[in-house]
Amino acid sequence: MILIVLFSFFLLFTPLSSSYAINIQAGEDAPDFFLSSINGDSISLSDYKGKVVVLIYWRPDQKRSHTALKDGNYFSHTFKNKGVQLVGIIAKPDNMDNVQKIINDYKIDFPVLIDSERNIYSEYGIRVYPSTIVVNRDGKVAFSIPGHAINYKITVEAHLKKILGEIDDNELKDILSPRRKKIDKSHLKSERMYNLALKFTNSNLIDQAADAARQSIEMQPDNANSHILLGFLLLSQKETDDALEQFNRALAIAPESHDAKTGLGKSLLIKGDIDRAIEILTEASVANPYSVITYFELGKAYELKGEKDNSIEMYKKALNRITKNIILPSSIRK
Repeated sequence: MILIVLFSFFLLFTPLSSSYAINIQAGEDAPDFFLSSINGDSISLSDYKGKVVVLIYWRPDQKRSHTALKDGNYFSHTFKNKGVQLVGIIAKPDNMDNVQKIINDYKIDFPVLIDSERNIYSEYGIRVYPSTIVVNRDGKVAFSIPGHAINYKITVEAHLKKILGEIDDNELKDILSPRRKKIDKSHLKSERMYNLALKFTNSNLIDQAADAARQSIEMQPDNANSHILLGFLLLSQKETDDALEQFNRALAIAPESHDAKTGLGKSLLIKGDIDRAIEILTEASVANPYSVITYFELGKAYELKGEKDNSIEMYKKALNRITKNIILPSSIRK
């Protein structure tokens, strides 16, 4: 038991050699595959010929795998328009409903394939869950990383930038070298302040929450989540113009963020720009069809525009997302 705990700690905090991830060496051909996704689509690696493909082999019952999956969503959004395709892979699950719930909860928007016969597991020589394999445009393994160490996100993103030609070998080394510790420390401090801002928000301490969000941004200006949180806090304080600025900054960092688009749409609605608000909120609803607040704001927008039927439809969608997972009345649930 002690050995298991120590090994888990090692995987979490230690960047293992990429050669430990799989049996295939960098520069070798990535074995093709033909699998079904959880949605029933048939997908092969060759379908993505000419793209950079990031394969994340994960396990539904493992927290580290969930974190890698969420980071995969970040890579998918960040490099969406740069020819990068994310693909999740799992062995045949015991509980498909649980897998679907994980995907819905984390809003995973890339395909997740089922390795029913564990062919990929064998052919690639997967050794650790999760394992991430980056395949370049020529179909060769460019990089692989086992587990989910604390520098996972930085490491994978740096290698993707190198493959895409955005940085050279020296810049890659600089990013992965110990000189990044100071930057990493700022990132961790920013995340702590962001989490503190969330706690203040949940306690309805809006002023303290806004201050913590601003401190998070000072420590890491490219933290889109902090800009989004501050934007919504400013809206609650009726500081619409400042909120607009925060949502626009967030979108400059993460153009596909549905939360930033929802905040921007809500701000535009308050400013009276109804048509533009509807356009932005519709984009947000497509990016995240599970968002209650997006449909609620769309309902208000159509109501202000006098489009009663559209307004009712949006309110119904918002209400449906509130009630669809509630089985018992509140009096019984208490």
